[in-house]
Amino acid sequence: MTHIRCTSAVHLLESVEDSSVQLVIADPPYGISYQSNHRKGGKSPPVPFDDHNFQIGPFLIEAARVLRTGGALYLFTRWDVYPVWYSSIPIELKLRNVIVWLKNNWSAGDLTGNYGGQWEAILFLTKGRHKLRCSRWSNVWAFSRVHYSQALVPTQKPVDLIERMILSSSDEGDLVIDPFCGSGTTGLAARACGRRYLLGDISQQMIDLTTKRLNNEAPCLPDHRPYLSECPKEPSIDIDLSALDGVHPEDIADIAHHFSLLREKPG
Repeated sequence: MTHIRCTSAVHLLESVEDSSVQLVIADPPYGISYQSNHRKGGKSPPVPFDDHNFQIGPFLIEAARVLRTGGALYLFTRWDVYPVWYSSIPIELKLRNVIVWLKNNWSAGDLTGNYGGQWEAILFLTKGRHKLRCSRWSNVWAFSRVHYSQALVPTQKPVDLIERMILSSSDEGDLVIDPFCGSGTTGLAARACGRRYLLGDISQQMIDLTTKRLNNEAPCLPDHRPYLSECPKEPSIDIDLSALDGVHPEDIADIAHHFSLLREKPG
């Protein structure tokens, strides 16, 4: 099996046998083609390819076909896109929950006329009865977003966020598919967790980027990742927010990895 393919999401899934996949992780385009207003000057990362033309229905049908009974689909979406996508979920899939990814800061969008977006929705769908492999997390996950200065694409997801999905919903050796691989984060996470992976993207630029990234970043061996069979625990750290006065929110995010600093300090 070729692990990385330049093709559409539907065509990638069409090449996979029925009921053969344990986990699909998908971050489709939302029809936004955005550039962060925080990025002033310099060259921005490439925007999602063909962002406005994506249709969720055919993709979900194919995802339901390739998933085996007990498999799961984690589907990134946004508050204004969710109602349309919800109405397109085929009968074979069940929406079990909506996970709120708390990014620990905000940046993109209208910086003067709207509230900052701090969270993103992840639809947790299953085919049949799905058993979580790890601790029963809440449906609010705090993972700092990838800082814009380090992001290879604007929508790049943190590796540890994807690892939680993989560790919670698959076993070592299982196949994980990401049909919108972007910069290849799912491949890195799957490799670190001892899973097989199949990545696809309609953009050759993204495929080249993914291939280069996976070749350049060495896999984390199991003995370097003691939580391969046990979920990582949420850190519990209290920090004096007053010490961060005047620090830009994007820099706070780098300090606040894995937990939120954006709650108000009691008292």
